[in-house]
Amino acid sequence: MVFIEMFNFKSITILLFTAILYSCTTKGGMEDVSTGLYEKGGMSYLDQDGTVPAKIFFDYDSYLLTSMAESTLDLQVTWMDENPEKFILVEGHCDERGTREYNLALGERRANSVKEYLTSMGIDDGRLNTVSYGKERPDKEGSFEDSWTLNRRSVTTLDVDR
Repeated sequence: MVFIEMFNFKSITILLFTAILYSCTTKGGMEDVSTGLYEKGGMSYLDQDGTVPAKIFFDYDSYLLTSMAESTLDLQVTWMDENPEKFILVEGHCDERGTREYNLALGERRANSVKEYLTSMGIDDGRLNTVSYGKERPDKEGSFEDSWTLNRRSVTTLDVDR
């Protein structure tokens, strides 16, 4: 009898796990509950459909927005206009080069640069918070240009604490 109960529990667990995975793939990706982002194909998105990228990238030692970054932020503005109940946390990140203090300050300037752009496009300042992680949370490990490029970024996430 114990064997049958264990078998049924295992079967139910496997069935539920399979249903959850299927549900995630049919919706276009898996949601990260800590950030509210959807992961799909190694990219992060604000929406389930994977049409509003959450990340923008910066040049070395810069917090200036590129035209490509502004295009991505324009998509984010449209999404935020369509989701006025959402609060946003803009994260600033850096690559591993430089001191911890320098990178925390640069990450803050990057996050604030994004926040200023979003507010200039009509997003209410009260919906936006910023945080700098400096070089403490790399997206890609390694001491080479490819990883540095991916780590010089800002990530627009949902402020799940509000």
